[in-house]
Amino acid sequence: MELFATYCSAEKQITAADLSALQRYDSDRIRGVHAQAKATGARFGILSGQFGLIAGTQSLPWYDHLLQEDQVISMVLTVTATLEEWGITSIRWFSVAFEMDPNVGRYRDVMAQAAAASNIPFEIELWQPAGTTHLI
Repeated sequence: MELFATYCSAEKQITAADLSALQRYDSDRIRGVHAQAKATGARFGILSGQFGLIAGTQSLPWYDHLLQEDQVISMVLTVTATLEEWGITSIRWFSVAFEMDPNVGRYRDVMAQAAAASNIPFEIELWQPAGTTHLI
């Protein structure tokens, strides 16, 4: 199964109640990637710096955590297990340009390393603010 994935968002709906990941993250990028996955029949996932690779329907509490460099290796192991559990055979990773946000590189590295560990093809698509993408 193909996976369309992107990283979480610092902008979140602030409420004490648990919300689905798609409701918690306030991000046009996440909503856009989800819509593309749904339109093509791909699996959709969000890489959370706190919870690992999650489905858009996963319930999340309020949290604020940016993936740190010293967490990359352990997160790769967590994501590798999820890729296997989900039966993923290829990954399309959607990201803004790395120059726009230097923090997204750690999330990309986690997914790329997990894909390599699982022998899964990994492709990066640049997410533009208007929602258009192109391969990089």
